[in-house]
Amino acid sequence: MSLILAGLVVAGTSGALVIGRWWARRRGEASAAGAADGEEKDGPGEDADEARARAEVDAEVAPPKKEDEERPASAGEAGEEAAPGEAAATRKARPALRGERVRLDGFVCQLGDVLTRITGEEAWLAGGLVLSEEIPVAVLFVAPEAGRDCAVYVRARPRDSVFWLEPLDPSAILVGGDPPSAVEHGGVRFERARRLPLRPRRIGVGAPDVGDAVVIAEYASAGAERLVVLKGNAGVVRAYRGLELERASFEVIASGDTTLDS
Repeated sequence: MSLILAGLVVAGTSGALVIGRWWARRRGEASAAGAADGEEKDGPGEDADEARARAEVDAEVAPPKKEDEERPASAGEAGEEAAPGEAAATRKARPALRGERVRLDGFVCQLGDVLTRITGEEAWLAGGLVLSEEIPVAVLFVAPEAGRDCAVYVRARPRDSVFWLEPLDPSAILVGGDPPSAVEHGGVRFERARRLPLRPRRIGVGAPDVGDAVVIAEYASAGAERLVVLKGNAGVVRAYRGLELERASFEVIASGDTTLDS
């Protein structure tokens, strides 16, 4: 009887332990499921301070406007340097003597030289008309940076003198037809010293366009004053007046670079 009773007690104790462990496991699983459900459905909401702070951050990092998105960033904004071609396009172009190299043999000065007078005036020979028969016989240089419009008329050697000239209104000299044998201008009478039909060729920059053939007339006064008239076959006329300068009254500063054709 005592053995049977002891067996029942042992069996009851073991069953209670098993049931207790099973119940504890079920409660644990239920608690875990309830906790997960609570986080999804009943989680704590943000308070007013947190909501206000989040709104301020959203305002500071607001997305760009549409026009800002469409506008391409400049090289500086993108942290890149502008392409060399773009930088070159912004630079303003400067005038320069250009073309094949030309040497005017037999003349006291060349294209690109600077003439200085003993009175202080200077003329940079930036362009000119080479006037030729079979070979060049004269050059009418233009000097745009002489402080005013200026031209220098040079004849082939053995003549070393030059005409330092300023442009005139040609209608005051040539009314029509060929250059006359004598003209009067500013109270001074000029006699025609030479008249030649020549072929002009423009060199450098700034030389007048007188067509492909020209008649040139040189006029001399009783003193040192001179007139030069050019009449192109297309009807273009140019007239200049000034002084003849002997070689001792001017200096030629040779160009650092040999003359260039246009």
